[in-house]
Order: sequence, then structure tokens, then C-alpha cells
Amino acid sequence: MKIIFQKKKIYPERELKYFSMKNKLSGSTMSFLGKVRNHRNKKKIMSMEIEFYERMALFQTKKVLKKIIKVNKINDYLVMHRFGRLSPGDNIILILVASEHRKESNYFLNKVVDYFKTQITFWKKENF
Repeated sequence: MKIIFQKKKIYPERELKYFSMKNKLSGSTMSFLGKVRNHRNKKKIMSMEIEFYERMALFQTKKVLKKIIKVNKINDYLVMHRFGRLSPGDNIILILVASEHRKESNYFLNKVVDYFKTQITFWKKENF
């Protein structure tokens, strides 16, 4: 179970391969990959800058994950989120989850994505 915030690129294939091997006895392994869009409201996005306060984001993320796991049993997870200057098409967030059944993995993914969209403190500036 890991939470990583980083500037460097996320390589989902590599992470999924390692995660899947590590959790080969889990009945379900699911992933979510969020990317920088190339437009918003008909305006072309040239880049996105993501800033955050690491201690606060880590605290908030741990709190959210603990709450989700309390009501939904999972075997393992990996949450990776980038910060810094990103371009359209770049990976922003990768979430991997392993559980006994797909229902638990799906629930976990949906909840974590929703929390990152609404409650984890990141500042995103889109440059048009």
C-alpha cells in the first residue's frame, strides 16, 4: 500500500505489471489513469501547472484511504500523482487496486478519484 507524489513521468504499464505480479492471488486488479486534457470550454490547453503542499496532501490522502478501506476490504493499492508542469496527454494520476472481487476494486477506484477531484488540496493552473 503506497502513496507517491512525484514530478517525474508515470509509466502505467510498468507499475501495473509489478503491482499485478505482487498481487497475483487477488481476484481483481483494476486501474485508473488520469491525463491532462488538450482543451476546456473550447479553449486549447498548452500546459498545466500542479502545485500542492505535500504534508497536507499526504495527510488528506491517508485519511480518505483509511475511510474507504474501513467500509470496503481491499488487499493492496498504489496511488501516484504528479506535480509540476505537464503537457496535454501527460499522465497525472495512476491508481491501482487489488481485492478479492471486482466490486471492492471498483468502489475503491471511484471513491479515490472523486476525493482527488474534490477534497485533496492540489492547485491546478491551466495555461491556454
